[in-house]
Amino acid sequence: MKHQQSANACQHLGLASSKVGEVMICPECGVVHLSLNHVSLRFDVEAFRVLAYMLAEAQLNIESYDTRLSKTPEAPHATGFEIAPGKKMH
Repeated sequence: MKHQQSANACQHLGLASSKVGEVMICPECGVVHLSLNHVSLRFDVEAFRVLAYMLAEAQLNIESYDTRLSKTPEAPHATGFEIAPGKKMH
């Protein structure tokens, strides 16, 4: 990821925004900017793609858990999130 340090500042194009933050890209240097309240992160396009897929997978797992929870007569007191076989939590 090479961020331009020239006299011309990056020209950010908005890709998405919500109440939690926004995603922008600099077409010239290819840096994706993720801003969440007081935190700003920069990614190259491939790293952002991997992050987006990971977050989408996490959301699907949350929704799957919520569906299973709503079908059980009594909700467990613990969170009940389980790690799939072969997966490690960091």
